[in-house]
Amino acid sequence: MLFKNLSRFGLLLGLILFVSCSEDDSMEEPDGSGGANATTIYLTDSPVDDTNVEAIFITISEVKVNGKAIESFGKTTVQISSLTQGKTELLGELELDAGTTSDITLMLSETDASGDGPGNYIMTTDGGKQEISTATELNINDQVEIFGDTQNEIVLDFDLRKSLIAEGGNYSFVSESQLENNIRAVNKMNTGILTGNVENTSEADGEVVVAYVYESGSFNESESNANNEGVNFSKAVSSAVVSNSSGDFEIHFLEEGDYELHFASYSDIDDDGHLEFSRMVNASTASSIDLSGFTVEANSEVNLQISFAGLLGL
Repeated sequence: MLFKNLSRFGLLLGLILFVSCSEDDSMEEPDGSGGANATTIYLTDSPVDDTNVEAIFITISEVKVNGKAIESFGKTTVQISSLTQGKTELLGELELDAGTTSDITLMLSETDASGDGPGNYIMTTDGGKQEISTATELNINDQVEIFGDTQNEIVLDFDLRKSLIAEGGNYSFVSESQLENNIRAVNKMNTGILTGNVENTSEADGEVVVAYVYESGSFNESESNANNEGVNFSKAVSSAVVSNSSGDFEIHFLEEGDYELHFASYSDIDDDGHLEFSRMVNASTASSIDLSGFTVEANSEVNLQISFAGLLGL
């Protein structure tokens, strides 16, 4: 009788273990994509071109992805205007499930990291300090793919060139909805770099030349006109200044895809200390790469050798 009971108990135990293992197997995600994945969050920028601006600072009090806040994050004041040419500021790390992010939130503070106001401001070349924003919650529109079993890096591109406007001697951010739309969020694993050199920058006949990169087929001549927020080239994916001395420029964190490149010349036309758009620049390349349509691949660099041939429309 004892042997028979033990046999029944062993059969029952085996059945329970089999069912338990089957349930565990059914919960596993394919290709190791289940579970939380370490994800670091960085901030970068495309700068503003204004001869009156010395530096631009923002203060971030909270960072959240998919509703989850970076627990160790403390209120941080960042000189965002210095984060150019691929430079980044580490904001913190989260554990995120593989998949696509549903929301990314930055909270801008009305006071800086020391508790003094303002938290978001411009330092002008004459030593002045101007507030550009009070406390604001920014809900970034871009969704980012998070990969399983790897270290993910989300880069937030603030793009001050599209986000800061000057009216007279005062500065401000564009509207909150426009600012949220201007901030790009990408996974660095999905991005490449565009670099270039212009051999004759003087042909642009301007104080500053900016290289604007657009998604292929999305540029039209009306982009050179200011939108209702007062911003030129508002639909550009990203941009960079062409060095007057070397002719070099760099555009980082471009998601894998097809793009086109355009150049615009700027000068202080009315002597008010602010650069105004002058004209588009006629540009060409001797390589097989067409400026009106080329591909950027992930983890790669596209290098362009460019020549200017005067201004367009003249």
